[in-house]
Amino acid sequence: MRSNFQAVAAVGLLMLATAGEAIAGDYYNACTTADPRFEINDDTLYSKSPPQNPIDFEILDKSTTSERRGYCLSQGKKFDFEGRNSTMRIRFNYQGSRIETTATCEFASSGLPAAYNCEREVVTFDSTNGGGGSGSGGAVGGGSAGGCGAGSVWSHNGSEMRLLSQGSIRRFVYERPRRGLSVSPCDVVFVGEKQGENYIGTAYVFSRRCGPIGYPVSGPVSSVGPKVTLYGQSPRRRNDCSITGYRDDTLVFEYLRSE
Repeated sequence: MRSNFQAVAAVGLLMLATAGEAIAGDYYNACTTADPRFEINDDTLYSKSPPQNPIDFEILDKSTTSERRGYCLSQGKKFDFEGRNSTMRIRFNYQGSRIETTATCEFASSGLPAAYNCEREVVTFDSTNGGGGSGSGGAVGGGSAGGCGAGSVWSHNGSEMRLLSQGSIRRFVYERPRRGLSVSPCDVVFVGEKQGENYIGTAYVFSRRCGPIGYPVSGPVSSVGPKVTLYGQSPRRRNDCSITGYRDDTLVFEYLRSE
């Protein structure tokens, strides 16, 4: 079964037609699964090794954690762009076993030709800005939360965090990072959705050399504390920033106070 989810973003090559002229734009659509044996490209699930035919899968739940749209002005022309981050839980059969896992997905598309420079970026929609636009955009996952914002204060691994809420969307950002971390105040460590008494979304690990990288997490909200505990598999990276594998990871956020 082919899925219609909105998925992972980076950069590939897409031929677009504009006013009869073929131009090269950026396009990327892929997902990183918590189970490192599999990957999703262009809505299709594959086993990494050995390579096989596409694997049918079922989407159990899906949430868009961030979305951004707009256009670039260059040489008197307008070129649209869009990007989405999402997480989903999938189920499928593989070699006689029924597997359930989560995936962190990104989708990005831009019609700006490689030979052009974006002279001015206009953001018409940004879910991290209440759905409004701005003259220029900031980072979404793993980036600035825009002055942190109003929210309750929590502790996480020796750092003071702030929980930002907008509808069902939840973001934990660094308010006062502990010494030695490769993060800055207002960097986003989790963005996702509150579904019942659970959080599901994307957590980020940081390094000075490689920057942030996201991975899917989910977990319960406990009324004792209160406390949020998120589980996932964080990526391990070499010095060249390539991913060598994954390890089980637990993130615990404990409530301190409201402000």
